[in-house]
Amino acid sequence: MKILIVDDNVAVQEIIQDILLDEGYAKDDVKRVSSVDEAVSKVGDFQPDIIMLDTWVGDEDGLRVISRCKENLGEVPLNIILIKSASEQVPRDNPYIKGFIDKPFKSTDVLKALKDVTEIIIREEEQNSEKKRKRKESKSLFRKKDRKKIEVSSVDIESKGLSFGTSYMIFESEPEKIYSFIGLFDPDKYRILMVSSEKAKAVRERFDRGSVDVVSLTPTPKSGSMDIHGLGSLMVYVNDFVKMHQFPVVVFDNFADLVEADGLNNILVFFHQMISGSKDEATFVVSVDDSQLTDKDKNILKLDFKLHNF
Repeated sequence: MKILIVDDNVAVQEIIQDILLDEGYAKDDVKRVSSVDEAVSKVGDFQPDIIMLDTWVGDEDGLRVISRCKENLGEVPLNIILIKSASEQVPRDNPYIKGFIDKPFKSTDVLKALKDVTEIIIREEEQNSEKKRKRKESKSLFRKKDRKKIEVSSVDIESKGLSFGTSYMIFESEPEKIYSFIGLFDPDKYRILMVSSEKAKAVRERFDRGSVDVVSLTPTPKSGSMDIHGLGSLMVYVNDFVKMHQFPVVVFDNFADLVEADGLNNILVFFHQMISGSKDEATFVVSVDDSQLTDKDKNILKLDFKLHNF
């Protein structure tokens, strides 16, 4: 593991570095910086596995390292151990923060945090590999299975215990229940946008009646599809759709594909920004294979989505 220490206090830098060197880390695998600007530059050059980041670096909020890295470096992996005072709270809704240590700290505190975060990184890599395997097996899911068309309800969703403006997530291993869920929304009232990795025609054929807008995401976009790596463009597309319609419902049936293409942390941030930043009322729905998520990941999703059980 390569470690980057970000702290404006040189003494703290040296203490942590000495702890790591004594533990057996190679000197070339431990770097130190004293400012947010230096940290962003070093993340690009050094590509650390773990960043040990003080909550305040000079006069700047240490967490600006995250936003600045995203702005300047694009989609880079960020695994952060926050160095904080005992009175400071760890942001619960920030998926990049994987651990923390309180000041004043002991060498055992530093090593335990590193061990725990290293295990998290390894587990996430294993989960991503398993997701890729499952996605390969079910990539042609629509074509492999003879599925009944979804009958669309003409009864208002309130009678089903749902409410427009609330966002929902459905835990399922494959995106199937989510289509039945969307069938509860009367297409004569609600305007539905499906975000999928399947072809638009295959998605529309799932519904018995009513118009459905579809945006198809692919790694090699052609006419009528979008780049699955272009989260910024997708955000703009969704925002425009929400602004244009009175009762918009935006549905993602391809959470696993998005994670595979862009990384779990980036997708969690994408959904949070999309929902919390929406100025117009809308309902967002996502199908998620919860077996591939940690409890922390689930809790982050629950900040924005209400779990719907069938």
